[in-house]
Amino acid sequence: MEWLNILLGALVAVFAGLNIYQLVSFRAYRKKYKAEAEKDEAEAAADKQMALEKRLAAVEQLYESQGKVVDELRREILEMKKEKFEDAKRMIQLEGESQTLNEKLQTMTKQLEAYKTLKTLVDEK
Repeated sequence: MEWLNILLGALVAVFAGLNIYQLVSFRAYRKKYKAEAEKDEAEAAADKQMALEKRLAAVEQLYESQGKVVDELRREILEMKKEKFEDAKRMIQLEGESQTLNEKLQTMTKQLEAYKTLKTLVDEK
């Protein structure tokens, strides 16, 4: 019986020691896993930030290229307006010339009619 008490006492001491070791090691493992989880979380946040920065850079580049296209279109519109103004100016000038030529034509037609009338009068005499 004495051996049984010694054996049971030894077993209780060993298992109690293991429980204390498990308790100490559990806290250590918990801290270790918590630290790893925080590290993984920080890496995920850094990756997300990097992805967002790349996306922002792509959007900025897109806006810049769109700005260039818009500027080019504005230049083309201004050139077209300038050409339209020049064309309108030329059209007014040509209309004036056309009116002048029509007046000259009418004058010359009247002079020709008058000449024909004079010629017929002269021929009849």
